[in-house]
Amino acid sequence: MTKKAIVIGAGFSGLSASACLAKAGFDVTVLEKHDHAGGRARIYEEAGFTFDMGPSWYWMPDVFERYFALFGKKVSDYYELKRLDPSYFIYWGKNDFTPVPADLTALYRLFDSLDPGSSKRLEKFLKEAAFKYETGMNKLVYKPGQSLLEFIDADLISGLFKLDIFSSISSHIRKVTKHPRLIQMLEFPALFLGALPQNTPALYSLMNYADMVGGTWFPTGGMHQIVKAMQQVAEEQGVRFKFNCCVKKLEVQDGKVTAVHTANGVMHADVVVSSADYHFTETQLLEQPYRNYKAEYWD
Repeated sequence: MTKKAIVIGAGFSGLSASACLAKAGFDVTVLEKHDHAGGRARIYEEAGFTFDMGPSWYWMPDVFERYFALFGKKVSDYYELKRLDPSYFIYWGKNDFTPVPADLTALYRLFDSLDPGSSKRLEKFLKEAAFKYETGMNKLVYKPGQSLLEFIDADLISGLFKLDIFSSISSHIRKVTKHPRLIQMLEFPALFLGALPQNTPALYSLMNYADMVGGTWFPTGGMHQIVKAMQQVAEEQGVRFKFNCCVKKLEVQDGKVTAVHTANGVMHADVVVSSADYHFTETQLLEQPYRNYKAEYWD
């Protein structure tokens, strides 16, 4: 008998989880409270205009290519990407901004114009970041994270100190430049990780590599084109979507979620994946005995 899976939320993680579960042989249903997929990457339409509600640029194109390749597809099968130049603008104040060039030579010139000689240090910084990106993505990020034994890898162990996991990105960046604007330019990608630079390992200079070398891209038609593509992939795998479906509660038996209570009734499944916000899942969907964190943690 085919096992049933329910995925709560049709954002990027819900879409990818549902497609992968279906590919693995599960009968998958996605429950989404909005009337279309996307989660934080959904769209708002008004008076003939369409607005992206969340992400506004596209980094790490290799990650997206890897995802679609799982299903024998390519990004170009679904949407067209354009690399932006300038990559983006940094606004320091009113009428005071810096365009960040996509071309590395132009970027080095920008650094030297503010801090003479810093381009050579930036070049070394990005070379080290390239190693961290390659190792971090292939040796860490794509591992399932079910056991520490997964990380017993000769390349990973030999390159442990080159990964700079014992120093902060903040101190690492200050070896490149002391100029306050250049420091801010190099530190801001760490904020995507939800932590302050001084609390983030220097390993995450891999984000600077993704930014300055990998580039900033934009899909023609807006960021929601990615969502449409991922939904199409999921549907091609047999995933069903129930929109305007609000989940109210997760039912737990013997330590396992066995049913999902919605505004329209109860659905049973062998596997339930919540792709909703962790805070919402813990505090609204799970009863107290099954929560990992207390209210004080969330406060």
